[in-house]
Amino acid sequence: MIAAIVFAALAAPALAFHSAGPARTRGQVLEMKEMSKALPFLEKPPKLDGSMIGDYGFDPLGFTNTVPNTHYVQSAEIKHGRVAMLAVVGFILQQYIHLPGEAYTESNPIKAIATVGFVPNIQILLGIGCLELISWDKTFSGSSPAGDFGFDPMNMLKGKSEAEINTMKLKELKNGRLAMFAIIGLIWQNLAFDGAPSL
Repeated sequence: MIAAIVFAALAAPALAFHSAGPARTRGQVLEMKEMSKALPFLEKPPKLDGSMIGDYGFDPLGFTNTVPNTHYVQSAEIKHGRVAMLAVVGFILQQYIHLPGEAYTESNPIKAIATVGFVPNIQILLGIGCLELISWDKTFSGSSPAGDFGFDPMNMLKGKSEAEINTMKLKELKNGRLAMFAIIGLIWQNLAFDGAPSL
């Protein structure tokens, strides 16, 4: 009983400063912002309207608000996902399979970057730069669907309906997102355990 009296005595002054808010008429309706599907406690970014494949309203850093070209943001995500998928495979294979030659015998993928030497690393960077220059217009202009560079050597999309193509694109996007997390995990595991094998 005494605890309830003490609580009421302490709560009364605090409630004196509480505003009841503006009076609302009967017909007045509060406008509710649409919430993100991915993060239901955050508002959905205005540019993410669900029209793009894989759009669940996930943009906690606000890239779609700061970068005016959403086609570029989508293309960048697809490209990073593809690179991450290749990186995960390469990171694991590097530990067990090596090219001939003494420069390629390092099993630790992080140390292998320095072991290989300067010239092969420059060749890799120049190759990446050439690919970026070739795809520059398609990435920034939006003249073709995001991530579509006309490269389908196994004809995975040939003869498929629009719905089947969109399903394949969504699978690629989700696998790319997973691979981006996976390569970060592999690198951290490698650094934390001094190059211990990933598998």
